[in-house]
Amino acid sequence: MVRRSFLTPALLALAWGLSSIACTSEALAQTNPVSPPLSPVSPPLLLPKEPENPSLWRKEWPEFRISEGAATLGAGLATVAIILIGPIEQPRWQGPILFDDAVRDAIRVNDPEARKTYRAIGDWTYRFSPLLPLLDVFVVSAIGHRDKKLTLNLGGMLAEAYSYSGLMSFISTQVSARKRPYSNCEEGRECDTQSFYSGHSTIAATGAGLMCANHTRIALYGNPVLDIGACVLASANALVTAVTRLNADRHYATDVIAGTSLGFAFGYAVPVLFHYSYGPDKTIAFAPDPNCGGNCIGLRGTF
Repeated sequence: MVRRSFLTPALLALAWGLSSIACTSEALAQTNPVSPPLSPVSPPLLLPKEPENPSLWRKEWPEFRISEGAATLGAGLATVAIILIGPIEQPRWQGPILFDDAVRDAIRVNDPEARKTYRAIGDWTYRFSPLLPLLDVFVVSAIGHRDKKLTLNLGGMLAEAYSYSGLMSFISTQVSARKRPYSNCEEGRECDTQSFYSGHSTIAATGAGLMCANHTRIALYGNPVLDIGACVLASANALVTAVTRLNADRHYATDVIAGTSLGFAFGYAVPVLFHYSYGPDKTIAFAPDPNCGGNCIGLRGTF
């Protein structure tokens, strides 16, 4: 498929060349008046219409809405407010539940220096996770495809998914105030109550959800193996983040499972439910649910 940016210079060059030929012929005719005209007057040349710039963003997909932008901004401001308030000083919840003890005994690293190393690894994979969808927005879409519509929509969905997952993570840590497994909350000691649920795992999994949702519906890399590989790479990064948080004894297993699950859900659901689920054979709508006597609202759709 030829893009406008490449086609326009070629058409301009062609038009310039044809006009140059016409001017040269006219000049020759004027210098040699006895010579008969070579051909009858031709109608003006009509250049073909420039094709519309193609976009990988399908026409049936709703573009990023003003309402989504407002919700994203609201979630971001609420997150900033929670950060300014600061963490809860005394725990409301402490100790393991379910299989937390068994997993901690099996995965936690005993050497304190080794725990610091695993914590550093998890910090790096956590920081790396947003880079993958950001590269899709600013490098692959904006520079590689030169697709403005795709760039704006991918960027909007990225901000929206991260704002929701980040806000829910901060709300959870404030409400639960669960003591981290390594933290000692005895009198006079600093008590870390930001355990449930794992923020690192949430952010890493959000990036994985975005990559999987986008690359399974848009050929951003133009190759099925590469596009599926992007989803696999982001998911592996999220898994490494989750496991290293357990190795470093920063979280219980239930913290990590909750964070990873909810993070991936936000990253995957925002683009799929709000955008990719629309089309000629796809519908999605909120409607009264007959299963509860019409007294509740259900989400119904065809995919």
